[in-house]
Amino acid sequence: MNKIIFIEGVSGVGKTTTTSLLAGKLQSMGFKVNCHLEGDNDNPLDPFKGTYPPEISIAEFFETYSQCWKNFMEIKFENDFMIVDGTLLHHQINDLIREYGASDEVIANYLANLLSIIQRFNPIIFYFLSGDVGLRLEQAHKSRKQSAPTEERVRFWENRKRVDLYVLGRLQVKSHILDVSNGWDLILKTIAKHVTA
Repeated sequence: MNKIIFIEGVSGVGKTTTTSLLAGKLQSMGFKVNCHLEGDNDNPLDPFKGTYPPEISIAEFFETYSQCWKNFMEIKFENDFMIVDGTLLHHQINDLIREYGASDEVIANYLANLLSIIQRFNPIIFYFLSGDVGLRLEQAHKSRKQSAPTEERVRFWENRKRVDLYVLGRLQVKSHILDVSNGWDLILKTIAKHVTA
């Protein structure tokens, strides 16, 4: 496998849809692709299989993920790409903020250490940026036939966007921030260009 592609961004920004479309695009180009959508219970990089972590200490949380990623490195893959939806930033930062009240710096240092485990798989992050987080959440909730997001939920995701961008700036890994208002066709072409170069 040449690359692990992380698709990231705040809730409702289009990560899952784009992950599926990207997998299809790369396969149509002749590449072998392994794809894991948010919540997949067979995601080899998620020790909790898309669910909330059990009641464990933050040190145990760190160790559980680190061991999972080390175990992943022992698996032999024949794919050119593995695409994962929300596995690096999305779920982990949610857990670290909600369950442990972790600071931005603690989160950034932890994720940097985690990424160092998989360096030989050339990880690359594509972060989908939305100018109006509240509007994206409203649109996502409407398309999912859910009630409108509360002000508290909008504030949480606005803060998450801030944390995400801080963390991205601290990680020593290839990353690209893509504005979702530019259209999905352009985003798919941009990602495909970067990962196949």
